[in-house]
Amino acid sequence: MDKFIRLSIRGISLSQIQSGIYVLLLEEESGRIKLPIIIESLQAQSIAYALGKRDLSRSFTHDLFLSFAKEFHIILKAVVIYKLVNGIFFSYILLEGNGIEEEGKIKKKEHKIDSKTSDAVALAVRFQAPIYTTREIFDKAGIYFENGSSNDTTETSMENSGILFFKEKSQQDLENMTERDLNALLNHAVINECYELAARIKKELDRRE
Repeated sequence: MDKFIRLSIRGISLSQIQSGIYVLLLEEESGRIKLPIIIESLQAQSIAYALGKRDLSRSFTHDLFLSFAKEFHIILKAVVIYKLVNGIFFSYILLEGNGIEEEGKIKKKEHKIDSKTSDAVALAVRFQAPIYTTREIFDKAGIYFENGSSNDTTETSMENSGILFFKEKSQQDLENMTERDLNALLNHAVINECYELAARIKKELDRRE
């Protein structure tokens, strides 16, 4: 996994743009690069449950998978977020289980299985397995910080740029904005921890390159 970047879970927050949607915030070791991923409510609850915010009256399919894996001596070795297409993250889980018998010994065998990213993260938390991604994905979707603020942004304030900060922004709104205004809006989105909006702005800026 030397060529991959290891991630940790920074937190989960309710989307400030779309009802019933959550933002899973991952970050690399230094905490200067954050990767926001949009996930659905059920997966958000499952991840939060596994992180220790438990409602003991509930269990999830991910818990059944964990029990199944333990029973058959299957280990989840890692989760890898390996591709990003049109704002959708693609992941796989790397499993290790008993393989074929050779010379009287059962040899371990690795299996790579595609998974929805939110499901993969929910499993990684339960198995205490590492989460990785690629430098290419960080370059496309990561939000970079320097001393607590995004270093992808300009020094221009929202007041100086003549626009107001609204969390409700359509794709058309973003497309009609100048790069200078987008950078200013990105800065405010990061400061206000509206990472879903920040990810959409970053995608629009990347599209213009």
